[in-house]
Amino acid sequence: MSAELEHWVERAKQGDRRAAEALLSAVQDDLFRMARRMLGTRVEAEDATQEILLKALTHLSEFRGESAFRTWLWRIAIRHLLHAKRGRREQLAGFETLELLLARGEAHSRASDGVGPDDITRAMNGERALIVQELRLACTQGVLLSLARDQRIAWILAEVFELSGEEAASVLEIEIPTYRKRLSRARERLESWMRERCGLVNGANACRCARQVPIARAYGVLDVERLEYARHSGPALRVVAEANEIEAAASVLKAFPNEAAPPAVLARIRALIDSGRYRVFEA
Repeated sequence: MSAELEHWVERAKQGDRRAAEALLSAVQDDLFRMARRMLGTRVEAEDATQEILLKALTHLSEFRGESAFRTWLWRIAIRHLLHAKRGRREQLAGFETLELLLARGEAHSRASDGVGPDDITRAMNGERALIVQELRLACTQGVLLSLARDQRIAWILAEVFELSGEEAASVLEIEIPTYRKRLSRARERLESWMRERCGLVNGANACRCARQVPIARAYGVLDVERLEYARHSGPALRVVAEANEIEAAASVLKAFPNEAAPPAVLARIRALIDSGRYRVFEA
């Protein structure tokens, strides 16, 4: 794919519209996945992906091939995401806020009619199971959003995109020891929090996703009429019981819809390429 990308880059720099479209189409899904994990919501990720692609298109003539094109593009993306306006989901995040919501969810469950999580699970139909799956994914995304952005992107590059320390440090334009320190702190914070509070990671913890639904709805974390994650996800979130706590925490945090970028993103970019705004693409 790398050689093909480089070919499209050169053709696009020479004014080939279809090469530019093929180039952006090839990279948009990874950009969307990165933005989704960094910002939290599908709408914000879609807008950010479009803005990043536009920046890349605008500055394509500046790409000199001193690094791989994907590295150059991801640098643009990360600079954009690190300085993006904090959306509502990110504003709601924070380890202290999550702890408050979990405590209120447990208190609400104890004060209710005594229906426990096992009874709720047995009573669930397909739609209710989907709502609980939504909350699981929203909660794990909220935990990730609770990290500082520099630690969050370090974790995403390592755990979601599986970059080596050298590759990630190059993309972030920082020294390798600095990157490793950020990643280590991110992993330690996430794993510690999940181990101590998440019932999926540690069965001894009180938190159960089904119990948290009423409080999550009350605080606007969960909108049952507009599911943000579960309708786009694959199989239900599972954690292997024999896994140790660190492996289990990583498994829960990495479980997330692997969505492609919405078709509307490329459609808007295609319209801009054909609009005549960019002189390099003039017929």
